[in-house]
Amino acid sequence: MPKRKPISSPAVPEWVLTYGDMMSLLLCFFILLAAFSELKKPDEYRRVLDAIKEALGGGGMGSASLDAQSANAIISQLKRMRQLDGPNRSHAQTAAPNVSGRHPQAQMLHQSDRIAIGGALEFEPGSYQLTVAMQQKLKFEIAPLIRDKRYIVHITGHAWSQADRAASGLSLAELSFRRGQAVLDYLTQECEVSPQILRVLAASDQEPVPGGLVPSDFGVSNRRVQLYQTGMTVDQTHPDPEFTGRDAAG
Repeated sequence: MPKRKPISSPAVPEWVLTYGDMMSLLLCFFILLAAFSELKKPDEYRRVLDAIKEALGGGGMGSASLDAQSANAIISQLKRMRQLDGPNRSHAQTAAPNVSGRHPQAQMLHQSDRIAIGGALEFEPGSYQLTVAMQQKLKFEIAPLIRDKRYIVHITGHAWSQADRAASGLSLAELSFRRGQAVLDYLTQECEVSPQILRVLAASDQEPVPGGLVPSDFGVSNRRVQLYQTGMTVDQTHPDPEFTGRDAAG
């Protein structure tokens, strides 16, 4: 009599099959949630939902009304925006027309911040002659900082009080200009600084140094010349700063 074969146990437990079916259903459920989270075509999805509602039967407790359009879809919001914007939605409009100038292309140069170069060169009352100390300071301290650069440098001359008028016989504006011109001449003739980057400004007595309470000290500090380097280059202010003739149209 042949022996009965032993009953073999299943290779996979039965609960694993049930667990796999449940995971598959959950996966499909989450995929549907993700798909319906944002209705990219609300009109078509609405027809699908109406068909499902008709097939399953509607009404009764717990039924959801599907008559309203989906209001949170991006497509619906874009449609409403287009309707509100009207035909000129993509055209920017301004009430102030542009001002036409002499030339079709114009540039507006704004004064940039200035950086003081070296200390102030102080003069005796009524004098606009450079002393040896001033010349040494210009040649060895100031000129190396501006000689090979293209930035515009303002040479601002100052004058102060009746003592300057009486000793020089000039107005304060003329005296302050001569002090600045003396500095420019020395920089160009003795220090090899290009005259194209230098500008002489006469401040007269309009820019006194703040903080001086003693009249004598306050007056001496304002008989001075101060150099300032700007952030604007000479090429921005002149089409041909070296006068090479390359821009003959002007």
